Amino acid sequence: MDNTGKMVKVAYKGFFDDGSVFIDQTEQPIEFPCLDGWMPPAFIDTVRGMAVGETRQVHVGANEAYEERTEERVMEVERAKIPASVKLVVGEMVNLEDPTGQTYPARLVELTDEKAVFDLNHEAIAKALNFEMTLLDVAELPSR
Repeated sequence: MDNTGKMVKVAYKGFFDDGSVFIDQTEQPIEFPCLDGWMPPAFIDTVRGMAVGETRQVHVGANEAYEERTEERVMEVERAKIPASVKLVVGEMVNLEDPTGQTYPARLVELTDEKAVFDLNHEAIAKALNFEMTLLDVAELPSR
């Protein structure tokens, strides 16, 4: 079985070693080319050898899960845009959510009355990732 160079459709759940879920794409599967660079290497390597309907788990160490540190992964959010009901503690982890509903782990590194600063770099979150993936479909890549 080799899905390299094919379009794959995968339902997956991502969770940390403690079992807490950081992303759940089981209701909204994703499609991507099974080619290096499209997803984390361990993710691609696992899907490459799967059969449709098969479910596998993969563990990705923190050292291989994240790219090099960049300032683009440090995010400032206006304090007024964060609901008052959200308890923020400097140094603690939070899950930030983008408009599509995808969540990203981040560490709160600064908090003032005006802003909250979150660090999404791997040193800030430094956790291994686990994925439970089910391959739903494999198709030829569309012609260009």
